[in-house]
Amino acid sequence: MRNEYVSGAVSGGVANGVSPSERLLADVIDTVREPLLVLDAQFRVTRTNRAFFQTFRVGSEDTIGKVLFDLGDGQWDIPPLRALLSDRLATERELYDVDVDHVFPRIGRKIMLLNARLVTHGPDVPRIILLAIEDVTERRLTERRLAAQRRELQRSNAALNEFAFVASHDLQEPLRKILSFGERLGSTAGPILEGNASHYLERMLDAAARMRILISDLLAYSQISASAEPFATTDLAAVVRGVVADLETSIADAGAHIEVGTLPVIDADAPQMRQLLQNLLGNALKFRRKDSAPVVRLDSSTHDGFCTITVTDNGIGFKPEHGDKIFGMFERLNARTQYEGSGIGLAICRKIVERHGGTIAATSSAGQGATFSVTLPVTQVEGEYAP
Repeated sequence: MRNEYVSGAVSGGVANGVSPSERLLADVIDTVREPLLVLDAQFRVTRTNRAFFQTFRVGSEDTIGKVLFDLGDGQWDIPPLRALLSDRLATERELYDVDVDHVFPRIGRKIMLLNARLVTHGPDVPRIILLAIEDVTERRLTERRLAAQRRELQRSNAALNEFAFVASHDLQEPLRKILSFGERLGSTAGPILEGNASHYLERMLDAAARMRILISDLLAYSQISASAEPFATTDLAAVVRGVVADLETSIADAGAHIEVGTLPVIDADAPQMRQLLQNLLGNALKFRRKDSAPVVRLDSSTHDGFCTITVTDNGIGFKPEHGDKIFGMFERLNARTQYEGSGIGLAICRKIVERHGGTIAATSSAGQGATFSVTLPVTQVEGEYAP
């Protein structure tokens, strides 16, 4: 290909009689980074730019003065493009962001984003068509791959949630029988059991009780998406008041002091916010030091459309390297004999926060208490983070 875009840009050459305005137009067109064509009323190419030649690997001798649909042995005779210019543009006068997907013999598949405008300057002045072409092939293919991956991820998550729900739901009935018959056995035969038999029965009932808690928490985890409610205006201060009321007995038993600062109003799933804050407060009460009463502080700050809620306690804390680990499923940093629980509570917190498009993190030093920070959007975009 010969580099003749300048001569082509002014209808065959910078010849005598070319006005300064035409030359300026040619320079402006050639400066545009995306392919740009100027067509006459018969769709002949009268001007184009360097980007068109480079993108479609043609020269001016193959382009200028030729009908667009005849270029390259008809490779531009694309039905959607012909309909766009011949039919729609005649009535709508200007068209924006129209995708055309086509395979070119020389350069392969191109997905082109077209903008077209019909320009007229009076009854005695021939009309022209400005056609701007943006190569969005990689962008569109990436968008389609991401959309396919998102659909597959949603399908996989739905299947996993369904499995967790069914499994945990179906396990409850046999577990109830184990507990029921175990307790009956303990009440009727307990006094006459000797040796290890009584110990075995006690261990069986303890294991069944732990499994009941595990199944209940697993069911709660699986229902975060399945039973989610639409985001709505939620007063977090009111949510915390409800949580503190629910934990009133635990707070009194621990001799805890709960301090609540200013909390914002945000778009959220209110029941899930209640579950999130109850888990975080409950953890602060559970993992307390034996030598001092729990002091828990809730506060918040807002910046750049996000709010950060902090829950700080004076409990046993954890090693800094465990800051990410504690949000995993079934992760426990302490022996079950010291602190009860399934190890799912913080995983539930993370799933709730991520469903809201936020982040959760924890910082601590062993024996120095812990701070959990939850950052959430103040305003939710409809459908952006909903399951």
